[in-house]
Amino acid sequence: MLKDACGDRTELRRQVDALDAIAQQIDRDVDHLVWELRPTALDDLGLRAALANYVQDWSKRVSIAAELHTSGLLDHRLASDAETTLYRIAQEALSNVAKHSRAQNVEVILDRRADSVLLIVEDDGVGFDPVGGSAGEGFGLRGMQERAALVGATVQIESAPGKGTTVLVRMAAGAPASHPAAHA
Repeated sequence: MLKDACGDRTELRRQVDALDAIAQQIDRDVDHLVWELRPTALDDLGLRAALANYVQDWSKRVSIAAELHTSGLLDHRLASDAETTLYRIAQEALSNVAKHSRAQNVEVILDRRADSVLLIVEDDGVGFDPVGGSAGEGFGLRGMQERAALVGATVQIESAPGKGTTVLVRMAAGAPASHPAAHA
């Protein structure tokens, strides 16, 4: 609206553009800082419950239907860094859905198997070309891949224009962590 209100005043438009650039950089910086912090909900509730709360709150906030499906995480907690990584990747994937996908529905699946843990975030949105498009070059996707690599996990992005997007994270299960809150 401010840009439109500038009309022919080039100097004012330049200042508004500069403010816009600063606001976008602040948004990216805050996202990055938040990304680096470990949510206390993980310590208090564990990954399954913390992610369930986040998905429910996110769905209400952005008005996109979202469901979390979990299996195999009832008896044991994952290592702290693994839980943080999966939680943050889920947050970033959902943030990307809200910003870019125009999806109506999102499924989040967290599945612990004997040898691996899978996190899948799948939307029915507009999708993108993960190879040729600029969406594959964004901080969000790159950040997910870098964070996953730190704990030996892999991230696969499956998408096509008009076909939605799936983010698949696969990590070795490893030994369960002992958390006092895990059996409370």
